[in-house]
Amino acid sequence: MRKKARLKRLRISLYQAVASKVKSRKKGEFWDKNVLSTEAGRKITERAHNSIFQQSGTEKKATYNVDESLVISRVIQQICDEIFKERGKEAALKELDQLIKRSCWTPTSIGELNESKKRKAVDAMMLLAEKNSGDIKGCFVYKGNETRDWLSREDTASPTASHEGICCTGVIDAHKGRCMMSMDIPNAFTQTLMPDLGDGEDRVIMKVTGLMVQYMIDLDPTYCDCVVYENGKRVIYVVILCAIYGMLQALLLWYRILRASLEEYGFVFN
Repeated sequence: MRKKARLKRLRISLYQAVASKVKSRKKGEFWDKNVLSTEAGRKITERAHNSIFQQSGTEKKATYNVDESLVISRVIQQICDEIFKERGKEAALKELDQLIKRSCWTPTSIGELNESKKRKAVDAMMLLAEKNSGDIKGCFVYKGNETRDWLSREDTASPTASHEGICCTGVIDAHKGRCMMSMDIPNAFTQTLMPDLGDGEDRVIMKVTGLMVQYMIDLDPTYCDCVVYENGKRVIYVVILCAIYGMLQALLLWYRILRASLEEYGFVFN
């Protein structure tokens, strides 16, 4: 019981010590996830030590044991997760809002899908990453690895340059003193329309679940009419109209559009 009480005091003291840091992080100031290895982290640890020994009446200071170190790491992780969750929602809403405004899909009724189409419906995911600047970037992803069973290699192969090939051409360009330029095309995939369906081909169906359902409804209330319940969970089925990151055929579709556009400007491919 004495050990549990000490760990509880440690947890409370640590929360109090980092309260000001949490408030600063919510305002957009940088928060180091490895806080215990920084100068601020050492001060937090020292303050937590002092608070514990003052409350317990112990005069001698000692290092944290394994249990206490685990408490510290978990508290820090919980604080970071809480902050990340708040900013992650903003990033997810921003990503979904962009895709909805670009009409990358259209909702479909469950009555229009047979069992085969429902089985082929691929789940959607929202990936979140924190940049070095501290900003959270959201990326709505089509779980394309589940489509390998029914997509041919001709439909998914893309002329993507290999890492070795880029390095070799870079060395040659540097040796010959050539002027090189690179560029980024924002939202490239979302500007790529899905091809027309051939005979016997089905539309690409995506399945949105979890928090993404509520986020889509918040952005566009018309999605409420398309919500269905599966195993007690809300689901929205959508028909893909534009290539989405994660689709195996997205790279090939984008390459064809890019190549056609460059050829219109007179660029000659070797």
